Formats: sequence, structure tokens, C-alpha cells
Amino acid sequence: MAKPTVNPDASKKIDAYLTTVSSEHRPVLELIRKTVNAVDDRIQEDWKWRAPCFSLEGLVCWFVAFKSHVGLNFFKGALIEDVHNAFVESEDEDKGNRMIHFKSIDEVKVKVIQDYVKQAVLLNEQGIKIDFPKRKTLETPDYLIEALNKNKKAKDVFESFTDAQRKDYIEWLVEAKREETRNKRMTQAIEWIAEGKTRNWKYMNC
Repeated sequence: MAKPTVNPDASKKIDAYLTTVSSEHRPVLELIRKTVNAVDDRIQEDWKWRAPCFSLEGLVCWFVAFKSHVGLNFFKGALIEDVHNAFVESEDEDKGNRMIHFKSIDEVKVKVIQDYVKQAVLLNEQGIKIDFPKRKTLETPDYLIEALNKNKKAKDVFESFTDAQRKDYIEWLVEAKREETRNKRMTQAIEWIAEGKTRNWKYMNC
């Protein structure tokens, strides 16, 4: 299996990202960044889905500033033992990601982050994956395939999306009750996809 690769410009992108967040959230993000990197000198900063990530033998976690809090999301959070009751989602959530919220720097518990990062790294090193329940597969509508074939950039991005990310767009389109609405959504979808945006990208800064 090919070794996971990281974005070579990740650190620069994260530096730039931190200049765009509020003065209230920036020190929280900077402390999280420093804490995660200090856990293991093999951890590499990464940049995926327009967000700062950290990788070691695969994705470990990512963080982002929302309007009222900062979120630290662990990709295999469902497998991490939440001994500190830090995650906002319950352990039986039907997904792998679980997130910790921080409203101020005082809420950032360094030892908690260190513990969960170590667990996440160990899961990656042991090759342990989340056993997701089988979900109904949505077929890509012919009209979406046709539109993607007319825009190579959008097609390449769409094919690189995860199943869940593709499903978000497909559901949005097929749920449109009127053809006019569907066509409007289609135009918007192709534009966002070509820019590398997931269906819910705008909520990243909410």
C-alpha cells in the first residue's frame, strides 16, 4: 500500500489560515497546533479539504475556527477511548469523526489533547480502521455525470471526494422538487466542486 502523502505547502497554508481567524480564536488554534506537533516528532502538518490537518501514517486530526468556538476533530474518534469525556459526540455516532470544542484558551487541556493524539497515532500505526455500517449507495445521476464530463477540473475533484462527500452533493441535487431548482443547484455544485469545496464547505467558518 502506498505511503500516505501530505501537502508540501501545508505549514505555509496553516500559517496563512491563522491570520484569517479572530484574535480570540487564534491563540487557541496556535496552542492546539503546538501541542499536537509536540506529541511525536514524526507528525507532519497537512492541508486537506481547505482545513489544517495533522498526519502520521495517515490522518490523525484537524482543527478549524467556527464562529463561536474552535473544533479539534479526530478522524478515528469513534475508536478513541474518551476517558476525559472531551468529545461532543456520543461514542455510538454513525461516523468515525469525533470533535472537541474549545470556547477559550482556558478550556484547552494539553494533556487531554496529547492523550487522544497518541491514541490516534497508535490506531494508524496498527492499521486499525473504523468498521462503518453498510450504507445505501446512491448512484450518480446521469445529469450530474454529464455536467462533470464537461468540466474536467470538477470531475477530477469529485472523483477524489470520499463516498460521503459525493453523497452530500447527490442528495442535494436529487432532493430538488423542481427542474429549475435542480439546474440552479447543479450550476452551483459544479462551481464549488471545481474549487475543491465539499457540499457543506461554508459551514467551516460558521
